[in-house]
Amino acid sequence: MCRKLIITNEIFLGSRPICFEAYSLPKGEVVELTEKQIKDALKGITSDEVYGMKITEAGELELDTENFFVTNMMKKVHTNTLIPMVEDDCLANLFYIVIGTHKDKGTTMYDVISSRYERTSFTEEKVKTLLDMHIISAGAKMQGDNVIVAPLEKLEQSRPQQPADTKIEKTTVTENLTK
Repeated sequence: MCRKLIITNEIFLGSRPICFEAYSLPKGEVVELTEKQIKDALKGITSDEVYGMKITEAGELELDTENFFVTNMMKKVHTNTLIPMVEDDCLANLFYIVIGTHKDKGTTMYDVISSRYERTSFTEEKVKTLLDMHIISAGAKMQGDNVIVAPLEKLEQSRPQQPADTKIEKTTVTENLTK
């Protein structure tokens, strides 16, 4: 089964990075992933889809600013202590990540998860305010007056596929020469 893993926090032991925490959709589980597991998923070796990180040309992990609009991420350095990875960007101790939208009584609501794994929905005005305050760290960005939400779907590589009902005709070399 394909899980959609949204990277939310990086866990440190002192100053040494240990692993990453990810929110797993659709179940809502919190899973821990090593750097190698994330790289394998990004390379397509596993069936999981990872959002929030990308692999550089040098083979290192970095925040995915282009496709998932990640501007910052929380670091867990002590028990129950979260600090922003980019400290001068924001003084918050909680970030939100937009994971989708839905309609509620004709109003567009934005589904979010927090870096402490609260799952809730915000109105467009609240999302705009939180984006302006740099408290929404991923999954959405402002483009003019509009909120653009990052898609949670990986683009399929185009492969030539044969329709299921097509029959393959097997012939020998001599039969091909006579045709």
